[in-house]
Amino acid sequence: MSPANFARLYWFTRLGIALIWLWTAFVSWYVYPHGDSIDLLRRTGIVAHGEQVLAASCLLDLLMGLATLFYARSCIFWAQFALVAGYSLIIMWKLPEFLMHPFGEISKNLSVLACLAFLALAPKR
Repeated sequence: MSPANFARLYWFTRLGIALIWLWTAFVSWYVYPHGDSIDLLRRTGIVAHGEQVLAASCLLDLLMGLATLFYARSCIFWAQFALVAGYSLIIMWKLPEFLMHPFGEISKNLSVLACLAFLALAPKR
C-alpha cells in the first residue's frame, strides 16, 4: 500500500470511529428515551443511580469521540478497544437478544475492534 493510501485509510478510519462515539453520545442523551436506557442498565445489573450512569456514559462517549479527533494516541485507541470489548461482553451476557438481533448491533463491534487495533498500531499521522 502506498503511503498516501495508508494515510487516507488511517484518516478515514479515525474519522469514522470518532463519528461513532459522537453519534452514540448524541443519540443516547438526546434521542433515545432515558427510561428505556435506564431499564437496559438495570438489566445489566446497574440498579442504582441510573440517570447518573447514563449521563457519565454519554460524557465518556463524547470525550472518546473528541479524543479521537484531537488527541489521537495509541493509549486512547487501546482504551476504546477495552471499552468496546467490555461493553460487548456485558451485553452478550446480560442482554443476549442484542447478540442475535438481525441488525447486528454486537457483531458489528468486531469491525470496530479491528479498526481500533489498526489505529492503535498505525504510525502516528
